[in-house]
Amino acid sequence: MANVDLFPVYAQQMAALQLQPGQQIVVALGGGADSQTVLDLTLRYREQHPQYRYLAIHLDHYFHPDSPQWAAFLKAYCARANIDAIVEPLAVLQGPRMSKEEQGREARYQRMAELMSDDAVLLLGQHQNDQVETLLLQLKRGAGPKGLAAMAAIADFQNAQRICRPLLTVSKAQIYAYAQQFAVEWIEDTTNTDTRIERNFMRHEVVPVLCERWPQFLTTASRSAALCAEQSALLDELLAERLAERLESDGRLRLTDWWQLSAQMQRGLLRAWLYHRQVKAPSFALLNELQTQIQRSQGGKQVRVSWGLVTVQRKQKWLELVSISGANSAAENTE
Repeated sequence: MANVDLFPVYAQQMAALQLQPGQQIVVALGGGADSQTVLDLTLRYREQHPQYRYLAIHLDHYFHPDSPQWAAFLKAYCARANIDAIVEPLAVLQGPRMSKEEQGREARYQRMAELMSDDAVLLLGQHQNDQVETLLLQLKRGAGPKGLAAMAAIADFQNAQRICRPLLTVSKAQIYAYAQQFAVEWIEDTTNTDTRIERNFMRHEVVPVLCERWPQFLTTASRSAALCAEQSALLDELLAERLAERLESDGRLRLTDWWQLSAQMQRGLLRAWLYHRQVKAPSFALLNELQTQIQRSQGGKQVRVSWGLVTVQRKQKWLELVSISGANSAAENTE
């Protein structure tokens, strides 16, 4: 069998974090080959870097009938590996018109942020296939450059915490090969084959066909995501300067000379303002509605647009958020 050691890729990403002695490295465990491989690589990394603190976290939201057995397996696995671990149940808010998967992901991230140190780095097992699936799902939803950027290898999380995806350039096949060669134990989640779930449909029905026709598709599609991320970051940097000219200390957006701006600049500033206020931007149609109402308000018409738990309205020469309780964070889209 050819050598499929992923440690050099992992170590390169860890070096990019520029960690300080005593910082906490946390592995998010799901039980699959992806996160178990990250755990295995982290255990090897610990041998060379004992100056950091190490922790593994598994949160069981009981979406699968076998999840208690998975939790017990992971707890025992971490005990054998002599790594501190937190394995606990997680309540997930569910209801009509709510995506169970999305609610579970948001709940997991929130709880992990609470369990980690303030400057910890959270390691996730997402890989190149996940990146391409996310890109295609965002394309299907009509996302712009920020959405098409998919996932970043290193990203801000909560406060001074960060997320790192050390295997984002590695394919699922390479991870399976590593796990087999290095005798990594993992769990296969049977729901991952349910193609009624959008991501699984992309994974099993769409991406294999694309890769069969174009063998380099995973690499080139990931490159497109990286280019979108670069352009999005540049746009954010430029918009931040323009936003600072209009942003009041209380977070309101000043509309002075707004009507002399291009439509593209107006939409860009609205997105930048909402991102600054940690509010997830609305759909393209609602953003256009907000922009249209602002245009008409020059003649005295009211501005008021709501989505989710968020309401934006005009008061005199400012835009303000009048309800942001429970609004979704715009920090990152982590499909």
